[in-house]
Amino acid sequence: MLEGFADIEFAESPREPAVLPQLREVNGIITRLAKITSTMIDAAPELRVIARHGIGYDNVDVTHATKRGIPVVFAPEAIAFSVAEYTVGMILALTRKLVFADLATRSGQWEKRHAELVGTDLRGKTVGIVGLGRIGGEVARRLRAFHVNLLYHDIVPRPELERTVGARPVSLDQLLLDSDIVTLHTPLTETTRHIIGNREINLMKRTAVLVNTSRGAVIDEPALIEAIQQQRIAGAALDAYETEPLETGSPLVQLENVFLSPHMSGHTVEALRATAVQVAEEVRAVLSGQRPRHIANPEVLKS
Repeated sequence: MLEGFADIEFAESPREPAVLPQLREVNGIITRLAKITSTMIDAAPELRVIARHGIGYDNVDVTHATKRGIPVVFAPEAIAFSVAEYTVGMILALTRKLVFADLATRSGQWEKRHAELVGTDLRGKTVGIVGLGRIGGEVARRLRAFHVNLLYHDIVPRPELERTVGARPVSLDQLLLDSDIVTLHTPLTETTRHIIGNREINLMKRTAVLVNTSRGAVIDEPALIEAIQQQRIAGAALDAYETEPLETGSPLVQLENVFLSPHMSGHTVEALRATAVQVAEEVRAVLSGQRPRHIANPEVLKS
């Protein structure tokens, strides 16, 4: 989509300082996982747009880009369905002990099905969704089919979802107190960092589980590990971590009632293609003098 519109260069290394010489004449940068730092931005005097191949943009120094008047665009819509489906899958994996069932069957421990592999139904349970935006909303729509009670906490009211899926707005504390399953779908900001810490976990039921497919740092990881070790909550399903990749020596790896995956909830053929297309469209729009649809720092468009 960009060939013919622009000359494309691939960075041999996405890290400083190796990439700095390549940035001297670029008009745009597209990144997925690589960090785009203030040093890299300043190394590109002709830079006019930075694009993040994904729904978040916390690996881009948006503050510095804004100071330079450079739009930071991203693709928030492309993976919403995929992450929502994966989230429901993680909830089912926890409540029905799917991973343990697979391991028991493979290892010939058939007898575990009666003693250790008794799960719980979703029907009638209360699910609390923290962040009822694009992904959280799609999670709510899918969970409705399981006949659960839906609570949500969001800084933005969602009257349409309250009407169509019966999601009820509550405070974060009330959501944690009442929910059997808490699932996180909030971006990482200064106000959401460690939004789930020791105090919040202590509000949860001992039988409750915590699911996170957003950003790792929205949870105070040591506090979560301690709570699970002490059986203050029943378990967790995590697709994002404070430090990535997750170290093999992390205490999380040793916890049996935790489902772990390598930040892949949006990794489907369809979602990755849609993300790539959306990012290319945004880059073309900015470089053509048009307004992008999804921009992290819209204030730069005023200048």
